[in-house]
Amino acid sequence: MFKIKFDPKKQNKKSIISPEDLLPKTVENTRGELMEFDPQKIIESLVEETDLDYENAKIVSLNVLRRLGGLGLDFIAAPHLRELVCAELTSLTLYKYRNKYTRLGIPIYDVSQMLKKQNGSTFSNLLTAQVIEQYVHLDRLSEDATYIIEQISEYAKDLKEDEKNLILNSMENALKQYNEKKKKHLV
Repeated sequence: MFKIKFDPKKQNKKSIISPEDLLPKTVENTRGELMEFDPQKIIESLVEETDLDYENAKIVSLNVLRRLGGLGLDFIAAPHLRELVCAELTSLTLYKYRNKYTRLGIPIYDVSQMLKKQNGSTFSNLLTAQVIEQYVHLDRLSEDATYIIEQISEYAKDLKEDEKNLILNSMENALKQYNEKKKKHLV
């Protein structure tokens, strides 16, 4: 077992590692801009985006910072940071807030496979349909989700038949799965 002989009274204060030294120095936001890492922004984004109360947002943020400190990263991308926050929300059984905070999207592998098989506009509509379907699942068909489905269905009417069917089928699938969950009292 290793033992470290460390007496903080005998050390120069500048040589002592502070907790901030263990955190990433830089975060890349979703626009690709590099920004100074600011832990307070985790709390602010949780409160703003999910309506989580400030005290719980601080607890989540502190736990995420502890995890980040152990990773030894100098840099973190915003989506990665969001994943860590979502994992912490899940571990604290704050599922409602996790669903509001998560990113919607498609795994890179799936996008690669779709690019090989689709043309430009079909690919774009397929991505849109996938994201909206995820939104409906997570938002539990709030008024916003219902409105969005109506708007997309209206938009789809003007598309080519195969693209229209793709989008409308995704909407129908999302509604069907939601109704099945509702019957089982899962939502």
